[in-house]
Amino acid sequence: MSAATPGKDPIILVHGAWGSARSWDALVELLRARGREVQAIDLPGHGENPAEPGDIGLADYARRVAEVARSCGPALLVGHSMGGMAISAGAELAPDMVRKLVYVTAFLPRDGQSLLDLIRQQDAPGVQHAVRPGPAPGCTVLDGAQAAQALFQDASPEQQRAAISGFGPQPNRAQTDRVRLTAENFGAIPRAYITCTRDRTITPELQRAMIEASPCPEILSLDSGHVPQLTQPERLAELLDSL
Repeated sequence: MSAATPGKDPIILVHGAWGSARSWDALVELLRARGREVQAIDLPGHGENPAEPGDIGLADYARRVAEVARSCGPALLVGHSMGGMAISAGAELAPDMVRKLVYVTAFLPRDGQSLLDLIRQQDAPGVQHAVRPGPAPGCTVLDGAQAAQALFQDASPEQQRAAISGFGPQPNRAQTDRVRLTAENFGAIPRAYITCTRDRTITPELQRAMIEASPCPEILSLDSGHVPQLTQPERLAELLDSL
């Protein structure tokens, strides 16, 4: 592992729905090889973070993100997909510990919006057809085989199988809770957005609409589907290292 480069901000990676820190494994190693200090976290109710998923809401995500930022920040806070909701809410709680918010084809909310509010703005079905009732009330699971063509149609069969094996329960409230953001906290933090031009889950049209509603001075692009950390980790590492 390469030593961290002095003067470079730490990077905190926040996963998307039904996911975990495992989804970033390839990217973590590439960023560390570039001399970056990087940490991929499990949100409450995901991966190795022990919590009943049916009891988890967006505020729990926010507290976890803010806790990690306070422990290692000021940091570059990176969210993928649903992780955009989590980093926005977490940054509101610890704005001084966030150097920049980076949305990787992620939900970029305005005050009072939920993930569900945003996804309803697009016509494409995304992964809705693959959502199933979870093992406990208040959560769902994802049929990965059904969702694969929306999530990572550009991945190899081996990459798809590896990604699907990492899926777990998703708390419903984290997707329906409305985020609370202020101009003084969240609004004062620089933002960057990495669009994915072949995304079938958060379509390019929705990505552009969210950027228009919440302008990001830095907009970068990948010619990829919804999960570039799976299909284009080298290029994504290069972009993140440039921010």
